[in-house]
Amino acid sequence: MSKTDIKNGILQMDELVSDLKRGNKKSFEKLFWDNFTSGLRFAKTFNISAEAADDILQEVFIGIWNNRASIENGLHFKSYFYKSIRNNAVKRITRQKNPLDIESVANNQSDDLFESIVQIEFNREVSRAIAMLPPKRRQIIIMAMKGMSAEEISDALGISVNTIKSQKAKAYTFLRNELRDIDTFLFFLLF
Repeated sequence: MSKTDIKNGILQMDELVSDLKRGNKKSFEKLFWDNFTSGLRFAKTFNISAEAADDILQEVFIGIWNNRASIENGLHFKSYFYKSIRNNAVKRITRQKNPLDIESVANNQSDDLFESIVQIEFNREVSRAIAMLPPKRRQIIIMAMKGMSAEEISDALGISVNTIKSQKAKAYTFLRNELRDIDTFLFFLLF
C-alpha cells in the first residue's frame, strides 16, 4: 500500500463521516459495510451468539445514525464504534446474568478483549505510519523493531552506522508527528 493510498483512505473516512453528519444515507451505508465485518468479529469475542452479535451491530449503527452530529471525524467514528459495541455487548450479557454479576462481567470478560482491540487499532495506525516512510528508511525501522542494532543493520545493508542512526532519527520524528493523534484515539476508546 502506497503512502498516497493510505492518505486517501484516511481522507475518504473523514469525508464519509462529514457526509454522515449531514445525513447522507449513502455515506452511512458505506461506513456500515466497511465496518460491519470487523464489528461483528469484535462483538463475537464477548462469547455471544452470532444472532446476538448481529443485533448488537444493528443497535450500534442505529446509535451512530441517531448521534451522527456528534461524531467529529474518522478517528472519532472508530472509537465510538468499538466502544458502542463493547457497551452493548456488556449490557446484553448482564441482562442474562444475575444483576450482582454486572461488575464482574464488565471488568473480567470485556477488559481484556477491549484492550486487544485497542492494541489492534494502535498497531494498525503504527503500521500505516511506517508504510508511509521512504522504502530504505522503512526497512531500517523494521529491522530496528526486530531488535537489530545500528551496527547489525549497517552490516546487513552496507550503509554506514551514522547513516543508519540519522535515518532512524528522521523516521522516529516522522512517526511521532504522524501518530500524534493516536493519544486522542486512545482517549476516545478508553473513556
